[in-house]
Amino acid sequence: MKGVSHLSDLKKTVLCVLTGALTATSIMVAPFAGASAEKSASSVLAANAESAVPAPVAKGVQKLVRLLPELSSRKVVYGGDVDGPGVSGVKVSFVRAATGTAQGEDSAIFDRATGNLLQLDLVPAKMAKPAFPTDQQAKTRAQTFLTGLLAGNTYQAREVKKEEGKLTVRMVRKVNNVVFDDAYDSFVSFDAAGRLVGLRMFDGRLYETVNLAVLPSPQRVISAAQAVGKWKGQRPLELVYLLPEQEQNNQTAARLAYIVKDGVISQEHTGSALDAFSGKRLAAPVQQAQILNVTGTGEKWSAQTENEARNLLRMLFKLESANLPLAVLDEKYDDGQERRFFIWGYFPESVADADKKYHIGSFPVGISQAQKHHIMLETDAKTGRLIRFVYKQADEQWSTAKTDKSRDRKGAEALLRRLVPSGSNQLRLADVGTDKYTTLVADPLIGGVPVYRIGQMKEEGMYTITANAWTGKVEEVIVKRPDNMVFPARAKAINEQGAMERLLQAMPLELTYIHQKDRQTGAMSWKLGYDLSFRQTRSHCFCGGDVKIDTTLYVDALTGQTVVKE
Repeated sequence: MKGVSHLSDLKKTVLCVLTGALTATSIMVAPFAGASAEKSASSVLAANAESAVPAPVAKGVQKLVRLLPELSSRKVVYGGDVDGPGVSGVKVSFVRAATGTAQGEDSAIFDRATGNLLQLDLVPAKMAKPAFPTDQQAKTRAQTFLTGLLAGNTYQAREVKKEEGKLTVRMVRKVNNVVFDDAYDSFVSFDAAGRLVGLRMFDGRLYETVNLAVLPSPQRVISAAQAVGKWKGQRPLELVYLLPEQEQNNQTAARLAYIVKDGVISQEHTGSALDAFSGKRLAAPVQQAQILNVTGTGEKWSAQTENEARNLLRMLFKLESANLPLAVLDEKYDDGQERRFFIWGYFPESVADADKKYHIGSFPVGISQAQKHHIMLETDAKTGRLIRFVYKQADEQWSTAKTDKSRDRKGAEALLRRLVPSGSNQLRLADVGTDKYTTLVADPLIGGVPVYRIGQMKEEGMYTITANAWTGKVEEVIVKRPDNMVFPARAKAINEQGAMERLLQAMPLELTYIHQKDRQTGAMSWKLGYDLSFRQTRSHCFCGGDVKIDTTLYVDALTGQTVVKE
């Protein structure tokens, strides 16, 4: 950008950097000059007729400039609203003087109603000889910065981490000398020149005022030593085999690990958090999976050609496909995997072959009821191994139909016998479906130890079978079990007691205020609990799907090392 007088160029720049929905398109440029910062901001606001820039945002800019005087020489560009993820508000850019070189963008996001600073991103300096502040200097400066932003809330500096060319301090909120759960944490970053260049928080919680009257008093809690005893007594760890997220070419090696039961992240606390008064776990009871013993037939299900695919349908799923048109397509992925899709059925003319897998169940107008069938097989293009089967027919009338979960379970067990390896197999089986669909997820046990793939979701298993609960027809089968798996011997694992000791050494229990939100009413309640101090090392994101197991924190069962995966 050569100069801020070129408003059209400036507008283009701002529009490009906004993420999310742009709801305000007015752009203004305001000069700041040292001590006249507040006057300049007020002048800009007054000059803009219908207050396109909210007064609170202008005041927020004034406060930020007072805290970071380096911004007083910049020109301030007001953009439109930004909407997530994680932060929504009004974006403001601080434009440097033209130097003829690309500088990146210095920007901040403010709350439209309050003017509170929600996010700060200044371009970090690149230095041949970095001069980061010491950890203590960074903590002190971060504390001073937050104190200047807010009043009444007390923050304490905790972990300091160096990553992506920045030094970041985690600031933990405290009330009654007790830390709040990590939704209230903030992160302040410094660059290699020692400049404060970043602020992150969760959805503006930094400024949220909590009524002290609703917080449980910490005066009558059990002691830390009692909490540790109760924690150990409830045996919060589970020994599992962990498969890598991506399949390996030749053989897939599993890791032996102790994970926290029910996941590390369970709403606003770790899965092993205890009520600070009763010592009972705060995690909600989880439906226990059943153990199923299956004797496998050892049949190999694979298809690389059309004839093989038709035979697989006929032999495994008892479906004929000869009267339906077929589309075959291959896809290659960045991780080296290749997939082949066999898709049978009639689709609307507007649907290209490459898009048919996204339109299963969408039939063209005018075809007969007998023609309204879609079938898809997804296989490994290199080996032909079955990965996924999908079957869909036109919706039928269910007014007189009755669900029969027992029938669906028997059908799934019969199918599993033909999918698992030959001989005796143990599976952990759970129904994660609904009234309309029975979805059974099955994960193998090796020597009594369950096997999971890292990143697996709750509704997924090594084998996932979905049946229409009214008709009993199997509509989807997904097989995610690798062909050649290698497992370390269970006898080599440290014992459970040793794993609990190692975890507590690395992440001791900490007295914490934990907020819990009722999913139906939205009402907020507060618990006082002893929680793993894992929360000091990672900002949780309570969003997206639920993982079956959380491997962010686990104890390596062979080395005893506590592993934290950011």
